[in-house]
Amino acid sequence: MHLSRRYSQAGAGIVGAAVAIRVLTLQVSPGERLLDALLVAAALCIGLALLRLPSRWERHRQTASAAGAVALAVIAAFRLHAAAAQLPDFALVAAVAFTAILVGLDTDPAQTASGRGAGPLNRVPWGPALAAAGVVMVIFVALWTTTVSGDFGSLAVAAVAMVGVKLLAAGGAERSLDRLDSETRRGHVYSTLGRKLGVARDVTSVASAVLEACREIFPATSTGMVLINDPADGLLKSPGAFLSSGGVGSGGPAYELAPGEGLGGAVFVAERAEVWPTTLSASMAQASLREANRVRLRRSKLGFIRSAVGAPLRVDGATIGAILLTSERQENAWAETDAPIIEALADEAARAIERARRHEDEMAKAQLDAVTGMATRPHLLGVVDKEVARASRREGSLALIAADIDGFGELNDRSGHEAGNRVLETFAGVLQSILRREDSAARVGAVEFICVLPGADRDQARAVAARIQQRFTTDTAGDQDLGRSGATASIGVAVYPTDAQDVGGLLDAASRELAAAKESHELTGRSRLRRRVRDAAPS
Repeated sequence: MHLSRRYSQAGAGIVGAAVAIRVLTLQVSPGERLLDALLVAAALCIGLALLRLPSRWERHRQTASAAGAVALAVIAAFRLHAAAAQLPDFALVAAVAFTAILVGLDTDPAQTASGRGAGPLNRVPWGPALAAAGVVMVIFVALWTTTVSGDFGSLAVAAVAMVGVKLLAAGGAERSLDRLDSETRRGHVYSTLGRKLGVARDVTSVASAVLEACREIFPATSTGMVLINDPADGLLKSPGAFLSSGGVGSGGPAYELAPGEGLGGAVFVAERAEVWPTTLSASMAQASLREANRVRLRRSKLGFIRSAVGAPLRVDGATIGAILLTSERQENAWAETDAPIIEALADEAARAIERARRHEDEMAKAQLDAVTGMATRPHLLGVVDKEVARASRREGSLALIAADIDGFGELNDRSGHEAGNRVLETFAGVLQSILRREDSAARVGAVEFICVLPGADRDQARAVAARIQQRFTTDTAGDQDLGRSGATASIGVAVYPTDAQDVGGLLDAASRELAAAKESHELTGRSRLRRRVRDAAPS
């Protein structure tokens, strides 16, 4: 039973007991005393029945409360009317007694179980309570007019005061019920999100679990996405998970939203939950989208946004992204009362995403090459997989450069492992100095390296490869210890989607071109260096 209802009914019972004691202390005949005892017993039975209503009658609780209030009003009116001549404070006692009956009348909306994940409990209108309150007031007015002659001013004051006290009590109960609903929904959010997260460790898996939870908590959702701020360029990007009518998967608009751009950007900047209840409000927020994102949105062939809700992802006071949910089926799919719920979900999601990011960072550090400090093959495979997916969504290109240091085994045999490590460190430094911030590189073998160039075509990749070869030759030649090593690099290039459209195919294509380059020496600096050495030799 609702706690506020127990308090109000217990308070009404205490006041009723005080009124009963006042009436019972009057000097009356034995017959009247017996009648008093019967009336008090009836009132106690009604009160106990309302306090301990069986659970199977819970759906009819409000009707039972209304009937009980009317019965108590009849009993109180009957006894007070009989004792009016002996009660000098009759008006006060009557007003207090009927106020207690009104306060004890259950006006909390009856609740029924809602559908799974539908949010707050459904509330049944409290028509029976209003009807009972009206009947109680009519009984009170009838008692007053038949007992207190001519004092209609006091009657009006008493009636207004009774109604005011009841409204105050009902308002407090309603606020308490709202808090209960909110806590219930928050508990549902936490349990659902915890169940969906399971053992998810990487950011993409966590984002997928968050969107699955959103679909269960907010069934009206048609599409949803998690957007995470990329510190490299300050844009909001999807980690690769998208919620649609078919469930959570990859795809969706390849948004790269600036802060303040579109619905997601607006939530990020506002740093609070935002609700767009209508098509007009959502369209106005989407009007700030850049043309490139408009094109991506059209290509995704998503439906028209009729309403939307979003919340920022916050960790330790810093906003790291946003959650955005939209409905294509109906307007007013969300209301302002949903804002605290999605904020609670977003806060938990943000903590899970931050844990996943730290886990990925730790895993990446654990996979660093001990000599060069570069990423290793397992990390590279994940990077290439993400970049291929991104290039596919944008219908763009992606280039891989496979590099190999020529004659490294001979160098190790001739100059020792320290010199070999120095060559590897030099080559890693060359890659770091030439590659762009959005590019990445990894050491995938003893002397093999892979560079990932998002958005690059074949000509651009070959230009970068030539710069790498030239810089490596220059740097090793300028090193006092390595100047005589004659270290050069061979390079092969593969481009998505021309050479292959998956990770394995791209790596194989780059390796094949690298092998051909080493065999023909067409792309190696080593053959040119040998020609220069021969040309410089005295005849």
